[in-house]
Amino acid sequence: MNIPQIKHGFVEVDGVRVFYRETGPADAQPVLLLHGFPSSSHQYRRLMDALGGHHRLIAPDYPGSGHTEAPEGFTYSFDRLADVMEGFVQTLGLKRFVLYAFDYGGPVGFRLATRHPEWIAGLIAQNANAYDEGLSEMARQLIPAPTDELFSLPVTRGQYEGGTTDPSLVAPDGWVLDQHFLDLPGRKQAQMELALDYGANVALYPAWQEWMRTHRPRALVLWGRNDAFFPEAGAHAYLRDLPGAEVHVLDTGHFALEDRLPAIAPLIDRFLKGPTPMKIAIIGASGNLGSAVAHEAAARGHHVTPLDRGHVDVTDPASIKDAVAGHDAVVAAVKGPDRLVPRGAGALLDALPNADVDRLIFLGGGGSLRDPSGQRFVDSPNFPAMYLETARDQGEALEIFRAAETTVRWSYVSPPPVHLVPGDKSGTYRAEARDTPILDADGQSRITTGDYAAAIVDALENSSFVGQRFTTAY
Repeated sequence: MNIPQIKHGFVEVDGVRVFYRETGPADAQPVLLLHGFPSSSHQYRRLMDALGGHHRLIAPDYPGSGHTEAPEGFTYSFDRLADVMEGFVQTLGLKRFVLYAFDYGGPVGFRLATRHPEWIAGLIAQNANAYDEGLSEMARQLIPAPTDELFSLPVTRGQYEGGTTDPSLVAPDGWVLDQHFLDLPGRKQAQMELALDYGANVALYPAWQEWMRTHRPRALVLWGRNDAFFPEAGAHAYLRDLPGAEVHVLDTGHFALEDRLPAIAPLIDRFLKGPTPMKIAIIGASGNLGSAVAHEAAARGHHVTPLDRGHVDVTDPASIKDAVAGHDAVVAAVKGPDRLVPRGAGALLDALPNADVDRLIFLGGGGSLRDPSGQRFVDSPNFPAMYLETARDQGEALEIFRAAETTVRWSYVSPPPVHLVPGDKSGTYRAEARDTPILDADGQSRITTGDYAAAIVDALENSSFVGQRFTTAY
């Protein structure tokens, strides 16, 4: 039997004493479990028992909830909850984690994601709404005018049992404990302030959707279809911005973990273990960048076929077809004289449909990115002459992809214009669909080859940036 130990503790964040639970291997990918209303981290106890033997799970209590102690005069708003959770993540030293957002965990978690997109290694959204159609009529009425009845025992209990097909599967401990915390001095006032602030979340839906479209995290959407606040339409809406998301709708209510844990835990376990291994053909695998991608993909358990000039002529569709048939995806890292790069781009688009391969990531250059004036870096008089031919060819290849009418799900990736430097993977990079470089706080754009390769394999695994150019940096 593999029964995890669950540790409990406090950390200080800006005068708030934040309580949290933690379990799982210290070297595993962290999962930040953000709870909902009117609950606290206790709602994840059974999930932590189920998954803590293999996965690192961390569940804090917000100010105004559970065992967390907030100072007198604390301002209860979703911005402030996110401030405290941001400090909590930094205090624990979490660099990159999977975000589990439930109910209020959506507004708190999406604020973290838009502030620090580099933190988010994946998204699990469980009845965490980010879309207008995911608001029920009752929710729309409560947003501008919450009432004290919202914090009463019948309503607390109803959130647990409502929508379930068998209420006997829902333990009474959850709503009893939630009501205990609600009845503590000052807690109902704190929760009323948060309820009155909920409209600020609706106003941010477009920004959260833009984060999803831009960063395309791996996503698992779990939903109780009988949720009185957030109806089923809110689950399917995620597919607009995350077309690769895995969506599961269950015949239960708001607190889906209470009665559907046996169905949900295996889905989460599979998601956290990562995607099914792919067969990836890497054209140019002996080069600097191609070999980095091959190493990263193989380290994640994918089956890599290295292809170089002796194996394939990248300008010949028939040669490409024979070399890549039977693979799930192709990564192309090519350069050479006589317009080899744009010729290769066109040949790949011709060949892959005939090889029954629909996924391609093409490693382009940073020279076709644009500076603040809108000019491509390659068109600057100061662009290094030794890289000029290749950079122009890579820019032409990008236009070939953008103009193509094709079934190939292509992505074109650009490193920073100058600072793609040797180095290992840190896992803290950013990746965005854009035509300008990603800059750090000092106005620099840089990334190591290890993180550049990781971003490419992430895009393969997540089906991210399809039909787009994306770039990476810190």
